Amino acid sequence: TESAAVSDLTPVLDAAVSRGLAYLANAQDTDGSFDGGRFGKDVAITALACLAFMADGNLPGRGAYGDHVDRGLDFILENCNESGLVAANSQSSPMYGHGFATLFLGEIYGMTRGANDSAKSARLHEALVRAVRLIERTQNEEGGWRYNPVPYDADVSVTICQVMALRSARDAGIEVDKAVIDRAVEYARRCQNADGGFRYQADGGSSAWPRSAAGVAILYYSGIYEDTTINAGLKNQDRTASTEATRGE
Repeated sequence: TESAAVSDLTPVLDAAVSRGLAYLANAQDTDGSFDGGRFGKDVAITALACLAFMADGNLPGRGAYGDHVDRGLDFILENCNESGLVAANSQSSPMYGHGFATLFLGEIYGMTRGANDSAKSARLHEALVRAVRLIERTQNEEGGWRYNPVPYDADVSVTICQVMALRSARDAGIEVDKAVIDRAVEYARRCQNADGGFRYQADGGSSAWPRSAAGVAILYYSGIYEDTTINAGLKNQDRTASTEATRGE
């Protein structure tokens, strides 16, 4: 019997994916970056575009877009600072980009370690470890993260970016402090409202569909798959999907 994943990939969908990847390939700059418009050369957009290539089976040295992934990796590595922060010079709210860039580094390290140029592989490993350590040390006392790499504030949207990055790194064999993950889970729990949805920050506010998805995802990426917090969050998602999902929040 044909699997659900295969049967869902219709010719129309397959053609759409092909067009999307071709568009991304054409949009990549010669230095491997992707332009974020008013944000300039952006590590987050570059990382997400390269993850799209990778989801289609492309890796450095493999696939029609393998070279695009390799050049994207070069750009990300060029923007890894000594502190561990991954950010282009013009980037605002850098922890969003840092989270997505670290996610990309974790995915590509886990899929290519030992298979590429040894010098670049070592550089990739070093950059990933530094990026993970920066995430760990910038977690605030509530258990979350905010726009900048300082442990003074937190919100759900930045926090999910860091948790996804930490999960990717851990899956790739990088040591991640369990206490950091445990604190992130507790932060997500404190951000849940009585209606099952999640507010932007722990100190109050209304539920919203996108941030509620982020709250549930924090638990999933932390390795929690059955939980009353998740159940309530998913019920809220079902109730609000037809309304809040169309607001562009």
